[in-house]
Order: sequence, then C-alpha cells, then structure tokens
Amino acid sequence: MIQVYNYEAQDEEACYEKCIEDLDVYSSDIIVEAEETEESYKMKVVKKEDVMNFIKEFIKQIGKDMSVDIQLEVREEENIFSVTMVSDNNPILIGKEGRTMNAIQLLLKQALQTKTGMTIHVNLDASNYRAKKVKRFEYEIKNIVREVQKTKTDAKLDPMNSYQRRIVHALLSDYSNVTTESVGEEPNRCVVIKYTGE
Repeated sequence: MIQVYNYEAQDEEACYEKCIEDLDVYSSDIIVEAEETEESYKMKVVKKEDVMNFIKEFIKQIGKDMSVDIQLEVREEENIFSVTMVSDNNPILIGKEGRTMNAIQLLLKQALQTKTGMTIHVNLDASNYRAKKVKRFEYEIKNIVREVQKTKTDAKLDPMNSYQRRIVHALLSDYSNVTTESVGEEPNRCVVIKYTGE
C-alpha cells in the first residue's frame, strides 16, 4: 500500500521540515513532486520503501497470474527504481524481443501513476536481457563513433526512442572530438553524431 502525503507551507524549506519531522524520514527516503505558487509551496510525497514494496507485490501478482515463479531485486538510485527479475521461465517473462517485459513495465508504471498521481521512474529487466541489449547497443555506437573519427564525416543514426537517445548522448559525452544532437520529430527522431575535430 502506497500512502501519499500532502504538505503545504510558505516556502520549500518549511515544507520539507514539516514533512521530514512528520514522517520521521531523511530527504533521501522520499520522492517529492512539488508545486510552487506565489502564496505557498505544496509537496506531494511518497516513501521510497512503500514504492519498493508495491513494486514487489505487483510483480509477484503478475507472476502468479502468468503461472511463473518470479524472484526479484529492487534497487533505487536517484529516484529511479531498477527491478531485476529472475524466473523459472525467463523466455515467457521476457517475450519476443522483450515485448512481455515492456508490457509489464508499462502496467507497473501506470499502476504507480494511478496509486500516487506521480510519475515514478522504473526500469525492469529479466535475467539481464536489457543490460545485455544495452551493452550490444553501446558496442555498435562506439564502432560508429570510431568510423566518424576516422572519416571525419557525420553519421545520422536510425530513429530511436528517448531512452536509446539518452544512452547515446551519455555514452558520447566523454568523447572530445565528437558531439551529438537529436533531430527530427517522433517517432522518427534520431541522433546525429557530428565530428568536431577538437
């Protein structure tokens, strides 16, 4: 059960003080969605522990409904919940090209949104399927970067979702002689890797 707490005070500091004293938590133990007006500062708050418990119960129930025994680990870092699932039938849990896992993630996000009225970020993985896919994806991107550096010619990548584009931007932020830019409109938005020569 996720309890949503609402606080209001004159400013952010007073609101946080009231919340932390009332809930007896550290600021790192909560997720906050804030709204500031000229008159007051409002906060909607949930405890991370409650969110973790909800995620565990939700996925256990889905496993039961699918007749799949799911073991899971939930970690939280910077308000993003990473869920690693392992089951006695991983192919069923993952689905073709990860579709079942993506559907479970979408259902979980929508359930959290419905319960809290907040956007809570969740990344779901089963038997490191997504992690391996990201590693392969990063390997391919690094090969393209080497080609861009060698030929000094910009490369326009295939259309990608926002998650993949973020990976590309983050991965290439450490390279000194290339830069990245997202171009185009969804669903055809893509990344261009540009040679800067610096």
